Amino acid sequence: SAMAPAHLLARAVEGVQERTVCGALVTFCAVASIALLLFFELSAFFAPVTIHHLGVDDGDSAWGSRSFKVPDRLPIDVHMTFAHVECDDLEISVESARGLKEAINRVEFRPPTPGELGAWAPEADPEAACTLDGRLSVGKVSANFHVGLSPDADGPGGGRPVGLPGPLAMLVGQINMMEKHRHVNITHKVHALSFGKKTGDTAAPLDGVVNSPTESGQQHYVLKVIPTVIHGAFGYTMTNQYSLAENFIPERRLLADPSATPGVYFYYDFYPVTIEVAKQRKSLPEFAVSICAIVGGCFSLAALVDGVFFKSHKVLAGKKD
Repeated sequence: SAMAPAHLLARAVEGVQERTVCGALVTFCAVASIALLLFFELSAFFAPVTIHHLGVDDGDSAWGSRSFKVPDRLPIDVHMTFAHVECDDLEISVESARGLKEAINRVEFRPPTPGELGAWAPEADPEAACTLDGRLSVGKVSANFHVGLSPDADGPGGGRPVGLPGPLAMLVGQINMMEKHRHVNITHKVHALSFGKKTGDTAAPLDGVVNSPTESGQQHYVLKVIPTVIHGAFGYTMTNQYSLAENFIPERRLLADPSATPGVYFYYDFYPVTIEVAKQRKSLPEFAVSICAIVGGCFSLAALVDGVFFKSHKVLAGKKD
């Protein structure tokens, strides 16, 4: 045919082909390499890569064609256990840096379950311990909430004595209060603390933290909250993650402030940025190109290696003759 010379993939004649042991070994290595590389390529295709994008938190933003709005208020869920403080002696309060009234949606002080005390407080008496389950609704401003000893909590020395003149009774009452604070053991465990919906892609460094101070005082947790948007295949989820720094103030340093009580304080502030998290994978055309490149590249390299060995063998055999 007149078009036959244009055939670039010329076929070798069966009688001219020569099969060698070296060629069989090279072919086996090529097939094994293709199988291994295809396995890695398939694993990478079905395991999407997590992409993080940082943007300014202006309340409205977008990822691709999706737009979303960052809410002005968010819930805080807290679950913690005090090993040596009774529920009747505890209270929770919220203070905002701007004086805004923060809402406590739900708070429950209850006796802990055996699993909530567990191995971290083996000497604790379940009857003298307390677990807090609570939800707060807060605005996006610097604020703090704390769980601490209530002013009317019972303790060594009792409260204000009866039968003394007013000023003297107040002084004796403050002395009794300080004595009571000196004997409070605030050993505690934060089972979980989250700002908004909890997901596996957000950091929550306080979860599972146990603190056992050797003396009475205040445990401070300083949290930097970062609004986070997690994009999925069918929408997005608004949540928050946070970083953690902690500090302990012993009771002797609280004597200058008669209103200071032992407890656990959570100070939080919001970063003016938003982290957007999305999972991306190769498109189908990119995956097809990778597969073709693997198969074609391995066979081309195998043919080159086989050719080098075959020519070298022929040259050495000719010299011996």
